[in-house]
Amino acid sequence: MGDGSPGKTTLLKCLSGEIQPSSGVVRRGPGGGDRGAPLASWVPEPGGAGSVAAAVALGPRLLLADEASEESGAALRRAVKGHGVAAVMSTSAPTVAARADAVVFLREGGVVDLVAGAGPEVISDCLERSGRGREDRSPDPDDPSRDPDDRSPDPEDPSLS
Repeated sequence: MGDGSPGKTTLLKCLSGEIQPSSGVVRRGPGGGDRGAPLASWVPEPGGAGSVAAAVALGPRLLLADEASEESGAALRRAVKGHGVAAVMSTSAPTVAARADAVVFLREGGVVDLVAGAGPEVISDCLERSGRGREDRSPDPDDPSRDPDDRSPDPEDPSLS
């Protein structure tokens, strides 16, 4: 997730092998699924349950969905649980993102936040926060508005790149 053009589609295209990243490395596992199936399959858009089913039928280990809808988000969740396939989706809808195990927030091609097991309200808050420039955020640990239990990753942490 991310406001504007943070790099969501570009990341998905790098994962599929459609384009090469301009920096960094994308590591893909060897081969595909059974029977020479592709490693990754795109969920056609506008996507819904039928689109996800068509992509799953190809036997990939990874499903990619750009701007997933409520219907395709629900179908992706069922595919992950029922078919053992992994899924990566981009969406601008916090209710769709809440179906994911984890939500990664991007800005200008970089990871700026990550939440796991969050509901739509928390995801909306993180999306709003991730859209602001670093200069707008207060990194001061003594800031009274900062939640002391906030364990969000530090965007300056080199392990996130």
